[in-house]
Amino acid sequence: MGVEHARLAKRLGVPETRLAALQDHRAEDLARLDAVIDRAMESEDRAFDGALDEALRFVPRLVRGPAQKLLFPGGRRG
Repeated sequence: MGVEHARLAKRLGVPETRLAALQDHRAEDLARLDAVIDRAMESEDRAFDGALDEALRFVPRLVRGPAQKLLFPGGRRG
């Protein structure tokens, strides 16, 4: 398996062996798949962040700071 397999496996958080079914695909196709997955994951992250921000609006201001620390113990991107 090549560099594209390694990159895709890393992005998906799986061992390269799990992508054995993709071994016959061209490197360009795997690179395109990796790019599509990357954009989808970024979009999902933005949507999740937006939903959390929206949810925090319903928390009273006095406890919003502590609530954020509970939700994001390592900081906003934790």
